[in-house]
Amino acid sequence: MAKATKRNPWAWIPTLYFAQGIPFIFINMVTMVLFTQLGMSETDAALYTGWLYLPWVIKPFWGPIVDIIRTKRWWTVTMQICVAVGLAAIAFTLPLPNKEEIAAGVPVSSFMLCLFFYFITAFCSATHDIASDGFYMIALNTAEQSMFVGIRSTFYRCANVFGQGGLVILAGILQTQTGDVALGWKYTVIICAAFFAIVSLYHAFILPAPT
Repeated sequence: MAKATKRNPWAWIPTLYFAQGIPFIFINMVTMVLFTQLGMSETDAALYTGWLYLPWVIKPFWGPIVDIIRTKRWWTVTMQICVAVGLAAIAFTLPLPNKEEIAAGVPVSSFMLCLFFYFITAFCSATHDIASDGFYMIALNTAEQSMFVGIRSTFYRCANVFGQGGLVILAGILQTQTGDVALGWKYTVIICAAFFAIVSLYHAFILPAPT
């Protein structure tokens, strides 16, 4: 069945830009809290999260690929699926070794694997930013773009608030319920992955398919 070339922007702009903000905040800000709570020093946590910001810095270099290969709609939905898979992979490679385990000589391969999935997820999220911003431009006419520019910014900021506050609070509640810091964060990341899986499914059906 052919996809609609036009849909009510209220049906997809709020969810699209809320979804755009969540992985950025989680990877670049919430992860700092996650790493330190799992026993990493603040210096090391800042170093790793600093490197994880790199895909957003260099994303203009592969932006043209998104413009040339497939449609921006395809990139948007596909990258949301990839972010969901990446978050799930991060969850299943937690917990990280704590200081005592590292000092005792326990291999940190699980941490390196987790960091690898972090970087892949960051790359997918940065690509999603490119695609979704481009999709916004082609799916709306000039008047609609002007009208919804504030709406998309509002929902992106809502994602920032939810990410920095809501996810940390959720992790704290789950830590209290489980009595395990690492398990609390694992469940929190799994919930984020489930959210992205639902959002990607929703957008696969609801996003318009402009010419």
